[in-house]
Amino acid sequence: MTLRAQRWITLVRMEAFPCPELGECGLLSDVSQSSDPAWDRARTFDHLDPAQAATIHETLAAFRKACPVAHSEAHGGMYVVTRFDDLRHVARHGDTFSSAAEVGAVVVAPETGGVIAPLFEQDLEEHAGWRRHLQPFFTPPAAAGHEDYIRRVAREVVAGLAPRGQADLVPDLCAKIPPLVIASLLGLPEEQRPTLAALVHGLAAADSAAAAEAIGREYTEFLLAHIRSRRGKTGSDVLTSVVNSEINGRLASDHELLKFAFLLIAAGNLTTTDQLASILLELAQDPALRRRVVAEPGLIPQLVEESVRHESAVAATGRTVVRETELAGVPLRPGDRMLLTWGSGNRDEEHFPDGDEFRLGRPRRPHLGWGAGAHRCLGLHVARVELRVICEEFLAAIPEFTLPDGFVPERTYGVIRGVKALPVTWPV
Repeated sequence: MTLRAQRWITLVRMEAFPCPELGECGLLSDVSQSSDPAWDRARTFDHLDPAQAATIHETLAAFRKACPVAHSEAHGGMYVVTRFDDLRHVARHGDTFSSAAEVGAVVVAPETGGVIAPLFEQDLEEHAGWRRHLQPFFTPPAAAGHEDYIRRVAREVVAGLAPRGQADLVPDLCAKIPPLVIASLLGLPEEQRPTLAALVHGLAAADSAAAAEAIGREYTEFLLAHIRSRRGKTGSDVLTSVVNSEINGRLASDHELLKFAFLLIAAGNLTTTDQLASILLELAQDPALRRRVVAEPGLIPQLVEESVRHESAVAATGRTVVRETELAGVPLRPGDRMLLTWGSGNRDEEHFPDGDEFRLGRPRRPHLGWGAGAHRCLGLHVARVELRVICEEFLAAIPEFTLPDGFVPERTYGVIRGVKALPVTWPV
């Protein structure tokens, strides 16, 4: 991964805490731990190690079987939660498992001086107040209201690609549209949306600390200027609303709003980009599936939902224990870090016996691809519309596309699960 996962964009901040006095895999006896290879893998497991990406599903499957709440020494110590029911339990109990940043939550933003991001890094009533305020912007009807803009942008991007006969679909399609959609949600004038997109792309592609810092400063100044320009104004967009509304009894500060905006942009951009790449990779690798979907575009919503389950773009997020409890028999104490591996829960054999298989027509049942509990993805309806529309426009214009012979996709893993490159060709 680039510096977006290492410096200015910090994916997980987990400060050290004393390692608990129990086995690394809390459900196993000392004897079974010493003989089960999952024990050693759990002890050294680091989700931010790029080497994990190629075999992550096999690794987490071993944890589910041998040590479903496994202890890793990485990042000062953390518990890796891998089973569906345990993941959902943690997500539903914010009074025990906190999302607040100062105790180890996931952060996807330039550093903002220890400020807690409204919504994303709050729990319980504070979080609920922000969610209630924002919910009207993300209902299914509100999401449908963005379809015309998404379709117009997608059609323009695809029209530019079609005559070329080849592209790397990750930068040339998947990463182009999501930041424009988020900019629209924030209420940026259309002529300024490409500026935001360029800053997002520049930060993600920065190849040195100096470059990341320079782009990060420009990005910060750009968003702060928009936040400050909205003070005292009225408008029907997300940013103007949160700038001028008393939520939980007070107006948010500029830097709280800055971090909120960073996280909203990251959540809507990185996840949608990577989910779209996973969908298109599946279609490129399975010509029969692609032909079926092209012939029946009504299958695209199923395609999207199965991809979200099968290769969840949000792969892992963090919580911190705030009161004594236990999970799957493992004692937990305040300060213990938890890593929630959502993609693992979506392949839990107890809920999805054939979970490793990508299959349209799968019986409808809850999955964790959109998260769970109070922090379940607020923008899921917008994301569904966006992914559906882009797939519709791309497959209508380019129904046949192939990968190079012998191509082996290189996936990412960390907080986000995606595809680094997707080079394809098509007849023109």
